[in-house]
Amino acid sequence: MDRNNYLSWRSQFSDILEIHGLEDVVTLNTKPPKKLDDGALNPNYSRDKLVLSWIKSTCSPSIRSILLPCTYAFDAWSLLEKRLSPISKTYIRTLCEQLRTLKKDSEKSMSDYLLHAKSLADSLTAAGSIISDDDLIESLLDGLGPEYKEFTTAVHLRSPLTYDDCYDLLLQEEHLIHKMSTLSLSS
Repeated sequence: MDRNNYLSWRSQFSDILEIHGLEDVVTLNTKPPKKLDDGALNPNYSRDKLVLSWIKSTCSPSIRSILLPCTYAFDAWSLLEKRLSPISKTYIRTLCEQLRTLKKDSEKSMSDYLLHAKSLADSLTAAGSIISDDDLIESLLDGLGPEYKEFTTAVHLRSPLTYDDCYDLLLQEEHLIHKMSTLSLSS
């Protein structure tokens, strides 16, 4: 993990913690002692060190260096959030702007356009800023060129679509437009 992929890393890491029942290690500031009263190793301390080692081992060297003073997973998690979250907010704004100003390039296929838009939406979701299918479809339609004017109007007049439905319809529309332009050129 580095400062550029912190949000994706955090999302994936949270899932791993959940699967292993270790979310509390980074959410609760417990700082368990190393030994129990009877001298045995504290299982909670072991859990904490396990998560701390996972955090440190998945960080780039530059990020790992800021974690050197952290002796507990909660401290490392909090420090990463503090240092990288402002960068994340800028990243979210950048993704939103890219989605809002999305334009279909006439040189690229509809499939590439749709996959790029979905990638932006998925990145926003991973960053904790969920975008609805309606908003994603609106961005898609806004970015289409004038050759899709009738299609865009028809979509706006029908009931809400899912992204997958819109995906299929746009691929069909691209094929139809290509077929019609080929027929008009051969006439």
